[in-house]
Amino acid sequence: MQKRAKRIVITIVLIVAILPMFLLFWLMSGDDENFATIDHGQSYGNSIYKRYQDAVYAAVPSNGYYRIDAADPASFQAFDTGAFDGRQAGRDQRHVYCGNLILPDLRPASARYLGNSYFSDGAATYFCSMHSRLNRELELLDEFWQKILHRAGAGPKPQTYLYPYVALPASARPYRPLLDRDLATDGARAFYRGLEMPQANPATLRRVPAGRDGDVRPSDDFFADGSRVYFHEQPLPLSDDPALHAFMVGDLYRQPYLRDPRDGMVYVGAQPFDAAHAPYRLINEKGRHVYQALFASKDGLYFYNTQTRQLERAGDDPFASGAYAELSPYVYSDGAQTLFLRAEEVWARSTRGGGGGLVSRSTLVNRLRDAPDGAWVKRGVVYHNFGTVWQKGGTLYYFDEMGPSQLISNPIYQILDPVAADFLLRSQETRQITADDIRKLIRGGKLAVPQYETVLEAKTRYRKIFSIF
Repeated sequence: MQKRAKRIVITIVLIVAILPMFLLFWLMSGDDENFATIDHGQSYGNSIYKRYQDAVYAAVPSNGYYRIDAADPASFQAFDTGAFDGRQAGRDQRHVYCGNLILPDLRPASARYLGNSYFSDGAATYFCSMHSRLNRELELLDEFWQKILHRAGAGPKPQTYLYPYVALPASARPYRPLLDRDLATDGARAFYRGLEMPQANPATLRRVPAGRDGDVRPSDDFFADGSRVYFHEQPLPLSDDPALHAFMVGDLYRQPYLRDPRDGMVYVGAQPFDAAHAPYRLINEKGRHVYQALFASKDGLYFYNTQTRQLERAGDDPFASGAYAELSPYVYSDGAQTLFLRAEEVWARSTRGGGGGLVSRSTLVNRLRDAPDGAWVKRGVVYHNFGTVWQKGGTLYYFDEMGPSQLISNPIYQILDPVAADFLLRSQETRQITADDIRKLIRGGKLAVPQYETVLEAKTRYRKIFSIF
């Protein structure tokens, strides 16, 4: 009797343990299983739409195809825009669609593409984004339940991603596109992605110059009209000035910054830095060996924490003397000491009762130790601008500019092998070098990380996500 009860208990425990995993596998394995088949259906022009088995489907990036039950396959057509922008919308004899969603009150017979992702029938006007995004209104548990119903054939596919749309206010004057993308105007008002930019003057609106990795082009995020400055549609608490400039440091998770040289203030998106610590000076303009943009201030080194959404002090500014010269985008020397930036991340291993995942990302300011005497002398540039070769005393060093995304975790390596040094220095002549060659030199011990000590750390901690199952 005891053995039978024991077997029953073990069976129940196994079912409880295995059932959630089976359910998860069942949901994942059935997700968009007909994608390839639908993808070979008949295309409606150069749009996101396909006709398959006498139904219309919309391709929503990150979520596959959605069947549009309301759409009429025979009368359905894409908008003839002649450009990539606009391919996310279509119409039939009854409706106009943004992705797989109906645009209310837009008359298909008179609807036309204005440009910059705007559509209008003369009375109603919509912004329909050319990029899909996560549906933030769909709760996690609702999505999970809808996936179960959809997988069982008892409900529609959950709208995890969508093409967002915004209805513009009615206007006595027709809307038209403004500048080159995202913007529209009725002559009196300006709109960014369908949202009004308060008091903006469309006649003088411009994109603020933006820098990224040494390249300068018009900003995608910051605008000015001669009087006011905007982040997207949100006004910023400063006046326009020709010297304003925006910038991004590498990718850094899409952190757009704006600096006002008049007072040294910095804005990340619409959020101003703390004025009490201004002026701010950007330390690192390139972002391949860093996970945070570092800003020197009169009382320390600061960074924007993307998790707390606050400006945080990393510590005293090790560059405060002002005597440091940039040898590479990540290596600096004042003649006596050499400092370098390094990106570091910590991952947790998956454990019973909890999942692994990203724990933290840091940008370290390190000081080179036991370096030979003598000045730094640049010996050459590695082909493809992978990095540079420098000499200090009788020692050669490789300063990398590719970063962890290319599996090269340090910005400075000591060259231990003369053949490796010759290979790097002659690469401009031979043009026979790849990123994998650099990795092989590191793995083979021909490039070695020199001795150093950490003097400052800017750290962003991430929440650990524990598994439900």
